[in-house]
Amino acid sequence: MPPLITIGIPTYNRFTYLQEAVHSALAQTYAPIEVLISDDGPGREIGPWAQALAKKDSRVRYRRNERNLGLAGNWNAIVDAAQGEWVVIIGDDDRLLPDFLTKLAEHIEPDVSVVFSNHYLIGEQGQRLEEASRQQTVSYSRDQLPFGRLAQTESWVWRNAVPICSSLLRTKEARRLHFKDDLNTPEIEYFLRLAREGAGFSFRPDYLMEYRTHPHSATTAGLWGERLAPYLLAMETSAEVEPWKRQFMAGLLPGAVTRCLLQGDASRAREFLRSPYYPAGGPGSRVRMTQRFCAALPGGCALYRLLFSLRH
Repeated sequence: MPPLITIGIPTYNRFTYLQEAVHSALAQTYAPIEVLISDDGPGREIGPWAQALAKKDSRVRYRRNERNLGLAGNWNAIVDAAQGEWVVIIGDDDRLLPDFLTKLAEHIEPDVSVVFSNHYLIGEQGQRLEEASRQQTVSYSRDQLPFGRLAQTESWVWRNAVPICSSLLRTKEARRLHFKDDLNTPEIEYFLRLAREGAGFSFRPDYLMEYRTHPHSATTAGLWGERLAPYLLAMETSAEVEPWKRQFMAGLLPGAVTRCLLQGDASRAREFLRSPYYPAGGPGSRVRMTQRFCAALPGGCALYRLLFSLRH
């Protein structure tokens, strides 16, 4: 018998998009599903609609959090409440294609913890961005991934090749490890912990879901790199994996330093600047020189905020 799969949809005040996400989940060709809507908002509009839908369709469940748990906290709430053996977490502005679960479920094996695919990008109005989708596949190295079980999984995670939006997760593993709830993009840290335990990851290159990009998405304001960086810096890597960690951290740390300086935390900024993973040369050297200069000055954070505002 095929396993029950929970499609978790965390939401916060995005009723119009949410309806699209829910209907795409209910349209799956894979039969044993539950659709779990986890509401971080006031529930005034979403609550009555979701509760009415749940009365009509037993596959739908609605829960409203007593307080705003934030992105990762709501993911954890979904994982903890999921009744399925497997769970997928999609944004309330995303859409699953009908065969998403059917095709990913073909890769379920006893020693596999994550099954994932490629995904399309769509615009604010739902239009598919074909060229941007292909470019993203290349930029995240998914064009180099083999079909099926991955070898050297940790190196692929450091390349950020595993997207949470198109991943099927084994529920008991997600419930045991949980996402770090102080992060706004907690998936890479979670996937790294899982990969370091030796968990199996399997990839299917089909484009099976649609990820919406728009100005009001949860991460438009930027990655909380100053929170993510300490978790990742503390992870030891093998010599084989180390170059990929170095490449990822070189992209992460300058943004983390910027956020620290803008927040007035020069001490934390200097810690990141002293890291061997902070990039020494290449593109962006002028910005990094400004970061070093401002972090070393008394009152340098105010100067950096001024320069940042002028530049942007």
